[in-house]
Amino acid sequence: MKKVKVLVFGSFILSSLFLMSLTPIVSFARTTTSDSECINCHTNLKKLIRLSWEIEKIRPKPAESAETSGEG
Repeated sequence: MKKVKVLVFGSFILSSLFLMSLTPIVSFARTTTSDSECINCHTNLKKLIRLSWEIEKIRPKPAESAETSGEG
């Protein structure tokens, strides 16, 4: 029984390593140096704050429910 567990575990490890070797490896440095609109916008704190203010202006305010109105 112990040999079966070792065999199953070993085959699982080997198959995992094999599948990981098939996946393409993308260089992180290459993706961060590109002039992507997403990276430019999402790494600029001022733009993010201003965008969140604009979204808050556009988005309708949720109506207060009758259960939460009044004194608590």
